[in-house]
Amino acid sequence: MAKNSKTQQITVADIVAKRKQRWAERHDLDYDRELIRASAEKILSTPSLRAEIEERPYLLIECCFYIVDKKRETVPFFFNEVQTDFLRQLEERGTRKPYFILKGRQQGFTSLITAIQLSFSIVRKNFAGMTIADKSSNSQAIFNDKARTVHARLPDILKPREKFNSRNEIFFDKLNSSWRIDTATEHVARSRTLNFVHFSEAAFYQCSLSDLQAAIGPAITDGAIQVYETTANGFNEAKDLWDSGSCHNLFYPWWLTSEYRSTEYEYLEKKDAWLTERCRVLEELGLDREQITWYCKTYHGYIDKSKIRQEFPCTPEEAFVASGECVFDKEILANRLASLPRENALKVGYFEYKKECLPIYHDGVQVDVEWKIRDIQWQDAADGYIAIHEEPRVKRDRWGEITHKAPYVIGGDTAGSGEDYFTAKVICNLDGHTVATLRRQRIDEDLYAEQIYCLGMYYREAMIGIEINYSRQPMRVLQQKYRYPNLFLRKTVHGMADRPEMEYGFLTNSSTKPIIIADLVELMRDDPLIECDRETLREMLTFVKKDNGRQEAIDGAHDDLVMALAIGHFVSKSHTHTWIEAGQSDDDFIERNFGTGHFLQRSTGAAEYMSWDDF
Repeated sequence: MAKNSKTQQITVADIVAKRKQRWAERHDLDYDRELIRASAEKILSTPSLRAEIEERPYLLIECCFYIVDKKRETVPFFFNEVQTDFLRQLEERGTRKPYFILKGRQQGFTSLITAIQLSFSIVRKNFAGMTIADKSSNSQAIFNDKARTVHARLPDILKPREKFNSRNEIFFDKLNSSWRIDTATEHVARSRTLNFVHFSEAAFYQCSLSDLQAAIGPAITDGAIQVYETTANGFNEAKDLWDSGSCHNLFYPWWLTSEYRSTEYEYLEKKDAWLTERCRVLEELGLDREQITWYCKTYHGYIDKSKIRQEFPCTPEEAFVASGECVFDKEILANRLASLPRENALKVGYFEYKKECLPIYHDGVQVDVEWKIRDIQWQDAADGYIAIHEEPRVKRDRWGEITHKAPYVIGGDTAGSGEDYFTAKVICNLDGHTVATLRRQRIDEDLYAEQIYCLGMYYREAMIGIEINYSRQPMRVLQQKYRYPNLFLRKTVHGMADRPEMEYGFLTNSSTKPIIIADLVELMRDDPLIECDRETLREMLTFVKKDNGRQEAIDGAHDDLVMALAIGHFVSKSHTHTWIEAGQSDDDFIERNFGTGHFLQRSTGAAEYMSWDDF
């Protein structure tokens, strides 16, 4: 009885562990075939094991499947690191959304997903799976190498009766289950019902991806598994899908694949300037010598060296290589993105505050009102739209009293349309580094101005300059309603008198935009560390020079953060670049002003420069 009790406790994991152990000991295909035959009989004759396989058919892969490896040798199909992670993601997240796998070359996802579909088709009744390849030659390669051959090597006891096994479909009539492969067209899969769809190399489809989705959508059942899997191919519809948020996005950098290693260390000595910098980044990421050697060897194997960034990317942003002439240096941006941690904000949230309207009297008669913002509090929020990358800097004496404060500037870009974003970038004027980022798509202009007010006071009365092209309202709110004490003033010339005047805010036009963008390009080239916000760096990757000569985001992308940053650095020229001596009112500034006290309000003395007509 004890033996039978122990037998009943065996799991599929135990069967896989034994196969791995025996393969490591013997490396003998004949022995392994006998073992998987015995394993299959064990599974079929043990109710608990059958239940495991019926619930998760893909567990059968490591028990009984074979694969042809990169050396063209037939070996047991044991999951590698990235395959294991994908299955974990699938089990944890379920099938409510599709999966988008962005990866390097030859990491084993097509083999895995094909094997998963095959396992479903031989375990579950009425299963219908489909793989959609980018071209006919690839569809045949997938079918022959990754499906038909795998199926043929299964023990007979696991092979359901086939009704037919054609050039592109396997159909098991007893189970009424099938797996099919086809080439991507706008009419694929019409009049079918599908429980699993694999979009293989989706970025390379010759037809429109959106048209294909429209065609195949009605065929996909509720709860179906959908997987988009591809290497990147520029900024096309696959990139739009990745950015849409409609999928579980999974990026797998090449170094997660353990086979990508080499001991041919002589390639480490053959470095050009770009490869030297890339190796430095890879070392910072924790890659070892053999991994970096493999990368160097692969790099030298390309005629077009830039291909390695698309074929074996280090970040999703690097994978989607911009089409068109990118204004910023893509190599610098790719390395900066690769070296940044995924979470690089100290805190994310927004400001809460109270607004106070005070009457203004003259000779006992109320003549106006004065608005104040007080009791500002920072509110942490996972879905907040302000990221604080660095707290305000101060110098203190030995008694802890503040003696100096760092100078800060804020550049802002207002939303020109419903699809654009309200943005702001806070820059420390000591070194030009970004210390905070605001980005929100839909917010009332006065509320945007009030958040900018709070952000400016948080950074010790930072100088604020906001674009006024589409609306002057945010600057009007800051200057006229709340009397913010440190607003950017620009010189302008009006009328025939050719007399210079001072106006608030930054005007972006055909004359000023090339200047501020050129300055930002130079700053990023000289010191990429000045920018730490990932979304801003992503916008730079899609900021191109178009055929009409205009510098802007590619169609479907945004450049609001880029413009706010460029404006901020232009505004910084009007502010000091050295520590500011703190007065007595600056001591314990954050403590007094963010929580209990009122902001010190003082007249700007600059209202004479402003008239209603200016707005």
